[in-house]
Amino acid sequence: MKELYRQTIHLTAGVLIAFSVLIFKKQLIIPLVVSIAVGTLLYFLCKSYYIPIISDLLNLCKREKEDGRGAIYFAIGMLISLLLIDDINAVFFGILVFAVGDALATFIGVRGKLKMKYLEKTVEGFLAFFISSSLILYPFYGVYGILVALISALAEFVSKGLKIDDNLYLPLIVAFLLSL
Repeated sequence: MKELYRQTIHLTAGVLIAFSVLIFKKQLIIPLVVSIAVGTLLYFLCKSYYIPIISDLLNLCKREKEDGRGAIYFAIGMLISLLLIDDINAVFFGILVFAVGDALATFIGVRGKLKMKYLEKTVEGFLAFFISSSLILYPFYGVYGILVALISALAEFVSKGLKIDDNLYLPLIVAFLLSL
């Protein structure tokens, strides 16, 4: 049940932030910097102190052996995308593809049967990411969108093996590829 809450928040926040990028464009940089600073401060405070609502929400969604840094990494990944990529549509789709694809990959993947032990991922999760990303990108980018969906699904699929949080680099990879 925790994973359902976690992925629902991931999906909802990601979609809202993606559309915020379309509306506010580069003006979103300052609120993102503030969010990262506040989020980092709350992250460290919650390790030592109980903060009403925030601690409860973190405990509701926290995975075993994970300390909740994913949201901060996601905000940093979005900030880097906004700073480095001029094409706002590419940044929008980078965030949207990551928010939808990663949430569905996890939600479907945890129930998957075809496991890749070294990568700690499932083929079903990979396919969920790839198909959802293709459905999002194809209407706007055609066959190139499907190629970007495949590359981003592969990048998400190997993320555990890379030992880098995919929240940090996936929005940037998708936005970069779409801006070419």
